[in-house]
Amino acid sequence: MKPLSLQGHTRALTRVRINNDGDLLFTASKDHSPTVWFLENGERIGTYEGHTGVIWDIDVSWDTRHLVSSSGDPSVRVWDVETGKQLNYIKVPTVGRSVSLSYSGNQLAFTTIKVALNPPSLCIADIRDPSHMAGDNIDIQLDSAGANCCAFSHMDDTVVIGTTGGVLQQFDLRNPSDAINFSVAHSSTINDLQVSRDEGLLVSSSNDRTAKLHDARDLTLLKTYKSGRPVNSSAISPTHPYIAVGGGEEAMTVTQTAASAGQFETKLFHAVYENEFAYFKGHFGPVNTLAYAPNGKVIVTGSEDGYVRIQELDKEYFDYDPDY
Repeated sequence: MKPLSLQGHTRALTRVRINNDGDLLFTASKDHSPTVWFLENGERIGTYEGHTGVIWDIDVSWDTRHLVSSSGDPSVRVWDVETGKQLNYIKVPTVGRSVSLSYSGNQLAFTTIKVALNPPSLCIADIRDPSHMAGDNIDIQLDSAGANCCAFSHMDDTVVIGTTGGVLQQFDLRNPSDAINFSVAHSSTINDLQVSRDEGLLVSSSNDRTAKLHDARDLTLLKTYKSGRPVNSSAISPTHPYIAVGGGEEAMTVTQTAASAGQFETKLFHAVYENEFAYFKGHFGPVNTLAYAPNGKVIVTGSEDGYVRIQELDKEYFDYDPDY
């Protein structure tokens, strides 16, 4: 496995995304500037300037026209990918914690956290509608357990959120008043949700040291992957029955020990048999975010150490036989 290490951020990574064509990599961190790179060689193309706070999440549309970002400044912004120009701006009452674009790229979902008297919420906006972008959007108030992550689970119809209480909730945007599906998936905070390329499966990552695979239609639990340390992010291979899992102990708990004690490596599990069959190292902090390239041949990881690593997968990875 041949890694390429990128240093373009001054603080910890919060999200890496790869566009649908597989040629561009988008990264966000706790500094103020989402960044775009060429995935093939790691060349930095540019940044999107305008935020004044932590960037918690980003997403890119299927046609790579729009990039959306959620921040602690607090706002959610829509950018033109090619020019870097800010197209729209939603002022939110509290921190914009996560963001997701629908299949068409027209619907935008984002979550906010509880601050003072402002409850946590899930908001839905149509980026084509000026009134929605001005704040007149669908606002679903959540209970005291706010959501750190959200993802469109089917086309433009349904959104899934993962709460700090370990619960998955699915909302139908045609009737968003109540959750249509509900699952107590984890015993601790859910940090990340990622949907498979065909929108059939959903993988959740949690501080309870597991990643879990669910049916994206009704949140039925299918498989559990035990990592042995807090899981910050997981991704489903688009080409093979594999799950990539990243995380690690918090830096403060391993400060005076070897990096290996923090288990900062990215682990690979067989999706069906739930066994770990490979891992790769490189980061010296917890892996906060990871993503598969659309061709399934590259995994990108972003860490608390401020580095992005592009990991090209070797032939042995594709030839793996679980031997059952």
